[in-house]
Amino acid sequence: MTMISGHACRAVLAALLGAFVLVGCTEAPQDPLPTSSSPGTRPSASSTAPTVSTTPTESVEALAAYDRFWAAKVASQADPTKQPPKALRANAIDKALSDALATVLLLRRNGVEMRGEPVHETSVVSVTAGARPEVAITDCLDSTEWLPVVVATGESALAPGQSPRVVVESVATIFDGRWVIKTSTAFRDRSC
Repeated sequence: MTMISGHACRAVLAALLGAFVLVGCTEAPQDPLPTSSSPGTRPSASSTAPTVSTTPTESVEALAAYDRFWAAKVASQADPTKQPPKALRANAIDKALSDALATVLLLRRNGVEMRGEPVHETSVVSVTAGARPEVAITDCLDSTEWLPVVVATGESALAPGQSPRVVVESVATIFDGRWVIKTSTAFRDRSC
């Protein structure tokens, strides 16, 4: 493993954490929450009712997939030197999977691991019915007890000034007969 100076390490880790805000997201928000009434736009933060009527089972299954996705992300970031658990690929596709795997690689390269676990406050924002249904999920993710640590020194790798509570918006869909997460984006500028 290549060692870097403390100042350089903090700069790298600040950039690292700024890029994925402890949760493996992209820095620039995307439009992760399409709705059936207005494709390509996100619902406002105040819209909590589904846009299309659906069975409660779909929302429950989508939220369960979100929980499994996060459990796999936490496990993969707890020891990024290991192969990510199979549950990560089983519960994520598309951008959600590629972002999660990129975060593991970034942590591994920088000698950082995540310790502890985040706390979630999730709810369904909207549901789009159809041949390939989608459920938009919002989460107030609290990372107060889920922190980045430099493995070699045990020092915190937390970038200064970041809110431990951020909004995460995700979309679940059905893929290969099961509910999975296809996008998951944390918004650093939206504390909750």
